[in-house]
Amino acid sequence: MIGRNWSVLVAALAITGVISTFGCVGKTFSDVHLGYSIDAPSGWDVSQPDANTVRIGGPAGVYFKIQNVASTAIGGNYGDVDALLANVKCQLVSGADTISIYAAGNFDVYDVDGVHLVGRQFLTDYTYAGTSVREWYGIVEHASGSIFYVLSYTAASEAYAVYEQDVIDSLRTWIVSGASGNTSSSGPAGSDIVVFLEDSGHVGPYDYANDAYDKRTYELTISDPGYVALCVVDQAGEAITGWIFAADGTQVTFKPGNFADVYTNSTPVSPGMYTVKIGQDNMTTESDFLLQMYFSLRPFTIDDLVTRFGPRVRVLP
Repeated sequence: MIGRNWSVLVAALAITGVISTFGCVGKTFSDVHLGYSIDAPSGWDVSQPDANTVRIGGPAGVYFKIQNVASTAIGGNYGDVDALLANVKCQLVSGADTISIYAAGNFDVYDVDGVHLVGRQFLTDYTYAGTSVREWYGIVEHASGSIFYVLSYTAASEAYAVYEQDVIDSLRTWIVSGASGNTSSSGPAGSDIVVFLEDSGHVGPYDYANDAYDKRTYELTISDPGYVALCVVDQAGEAITGWIFAADGTQVTFKPGNFADVYTNSTPVSPGMYTVKIGQDNMTTESDFLLQMYFSLRPFTIDDLVTRFGPRVRVLP
């Protein structure tokens, strides 16, 4: 049945095209073809059940998914959000033993071009195979009109509230591409560069007890051939180094510490899993840091990065 209004999950949440850091950053998933990137909560696993779906699984069997669904503009079955929303509800009703569906308000999403996208959402409680489940759904139409994003968070009823904030924090890092995808071969050089990863924090001090350098590690997937670069900003006189490694351990590029020039040149990469690391360059280094990793389908220069993201020579206060 359609029931009373619920203010749930992201009802008042504005998701923007700027990555925010919430201390929950684990693996970052970025895919140019799917048109977005997102940070998983720390310790949660990221997988792709199929070419159009990303699943982020956490403790106690909870998970959330993002599924790309084609609109009629590119040969899909749904002409608008209402049609897709009705179909999702019908599938839930037909598959559950018992079910209640609660309407909820809209939520705001802004893509990287600053275009305002309005998401529609609802909450449902149902039983399936004797298990009580709570599930949230949100549907967002891409600015191009060609794709709908179907977001869902699923948990046993007693676990839903426990992990809801982790999901909210992760969804706040969801970065949707612009209508052009920011990856086309048209436009000026550098206009199609996207931020695949961003984090900030503090590195150090050196762990003398365990003879260990302080480092941060991030894993991400690149689905298309393209070009990557790093930006590492640290405090004056410190030496924070950044690296990108391919799945076989080959170093793709690195930004050496103790240099005020914050960018690396772009380096070609193939599709696959990559690891980004940032950490101390020597035992005496201790510094705040800002880390960004960039991706484009085309080669780009440091001058392009300066135009898009700021001066090449800078330090943190």
